[in-house]
Amino acid sequence: MTSLLETMARYEMTASWAVWPPSASYDRMSDISFPFGDLDGVLHARSVILGLNPGESSVQRRPWQNFHTSPRHNDHFLAEAFRDTLHWGAYMTDLLTEVNSKSNTLDLNATTIHRDVAVLVDQFQALGAADPLVIVIGTTATKAFKEHETVLAAALDLTSVRWVEVPHYSAANGRVHGNDPRKYRRLVLNALRDAGR
Repeated sequence: MTSLLETMARYEMTASWAVWPPSASYDRMSDISFPFGDLDGVLHARSVILGLNPGESSVQRRPWQNFHTSPRHNDHFLAEAFRDTLHWGAYMTDLLTEVNSKSNTLDLNATTIHRDVAVLVDQFQALGAADPLVIVIGTTATKAFKEHETVLAAALDLTSVRWVEVPHYSAANGRVHGNDPRKYRRLVLNALRDAGR
């Protein structure tokens, strides 16, 4: 049987999975690299975590590295948020393909988003995600996602997509999460609970 890593290999430079090296908790000093090894039974398509776009990285990208970079990107917040939850092992990707750490300069015109939603649809179909919960990170990603949700629903042969918005984990959103991964975890878990997820 083909593993999900093999199935999704064509997206390994832009996507990843909500799995990090084992830890009781995650902070700036934690190892947040992608834990290559036996992930059969861990990776799944029950939920998909969706960011806006890949951020720029000061290191050369390696397979499945997106969402597993340095503390400068606060990726350890995601590890802490999804630690010991049903969403550990979920597929992680972005709505847009543009690599850019400055969200206010992203190309958000309808043509670009429509093109990138087609890429997202391809990922969901390859993943075999029948009716996943989409966990959308941040208000900008949520706004763009809501405008194109019907395209994704139609491609998955669904009436609507199950989704929930969680706050963004970036340092720029510190006023919300206080730059504290434990507080960010509480915010994410509360959003999931309030949505019945």
